Parts: sequence; C-alpha cells; structure tokens
Amino acid sequence: MIDENIIYNISEKGAKLLVYELTETVDILLDNMNLSDDEKEHFEKIASEKRRLEYLGIRMCFQKLLGRKVEIKNEDEGKPYLIDNSFEISISHSKKWLAVIAHPMQKVGIDIEGRTDKINKIYKRFLSDTEQKELSNGENQSQLELAWSAKEALYKIIGNSAVDFSNHLRIFPFETKTEGRISAEHLETGTKYKLSYIQTDKFSLVYCIS
Repeated sequence: MIDENIIYNISEKGAKLLVYELTETVDILLDNMNLSDDEKEHFEKIASEKRRLEYLGIRMCFQKLLGRKVEIKNEDEGKPYLIDNSFEISISHSKKWLAVIAHPMQKVGIDIEGRTDKINKIYKRFLSDTEQKELSNGENQSQLELAWSAKEALYKIIGNSAVDFSNHLRIFPFETKTEGRISAEHLETGTKYKLSYIQTDKFSLVYCIS
C-alpha cells in the first residue's frame, strides 16, 4: 500500500475508517498480498480487471486499517463480513476510490461516490417529494450527491427494509459544507440516525456508526 494514496485515515466513536486512491495494478497488489486458498480460488473466478483490482484493494485497505490480514466473505444478499467476526464492516468503491470502515461492536455503513453531474437526472428516484423541496429542488448538486450517499450508507446498515430509498428513508435538511452531519430516519421503524460526511472536488463520502 502506498501511504501517499491514503486520503483519510480516521478514528471516530470506536470506528476506524480509511479512504484510498487505488493506483496500483493487479500484479503489484498480488505481489504484496498473501491470499488464502479460498481467496485465490475466488479471485481466479473474477473476469473483470476492475473487479479484480477492487477485490485486492479492499483487502489491502482492511489490512492497513486493522493492522493485520483479515478474510472477508459476503452474506447471501451481498453484505460483507469478516470470517472471524472481530469487527462490523462496510465497503464502498467508486472509480479509483476505495472506502472501508470497521467497528468492533456497532453496525457501520459507508458510501463513496466520484463527483458527477448525473445525479441531477436521477434525484427524483431516491428522494421523496418532501425531500426534493427541502433539498433545493435539485438545484444544489453537492447536496443531492450527499443525500444519495447517505441513503446508500443507511441501506448497508438496515438492509432490505430500506431498499426503497424514497419511501423507506428520510433525509432531513442539512447545510452543504466540506464536512458536516446529516440527520436521517428509517420510516418503517422510526429509528433516527446521524451520519457524517466529507466532500471534496473529487468525491463525496458519507458514513454512519449506528
């Protein structure tokens, strides 16, 4: 792992978070990793070069974050977990960015998205009519990107009862800054959440420690 490529390495409320700019090749990553037999078998089945990079990069990030090698598997619905159950984890990747978070007890969710104007075309799909009015009616692209990432992060914590973003999750009005907090609610249960965000000119990052 190239330390200069670590964009953020944060500890908060017992959680550890790392954001990494992935510039290595598959061959370089393989040369610097010790995959288990199960990991090698899974890796060989991945056809896409991009997916291979993400597979290796995520494991490299967790090794840096936790200071040791860990093995990651996925539940049937795709949620990642550590086979030794030592931490709750969440993973996100977008373009060349990787983001991972871990907590020894509490559920966590994270989402990173490369900045793009396509959010302006799809925000009505994931925001309710009320949210659209409260969040600038689609005028503030930065706010829309953060709202999307917030709902993605919450879905990774809550699961299928939050799959309908516009009807199952509620984002409350918030100011758009470089760093800040977002309040949200899972409407089915009434559970309230506080999320943290970081936004740069290259990506939006939102994470939640529940």
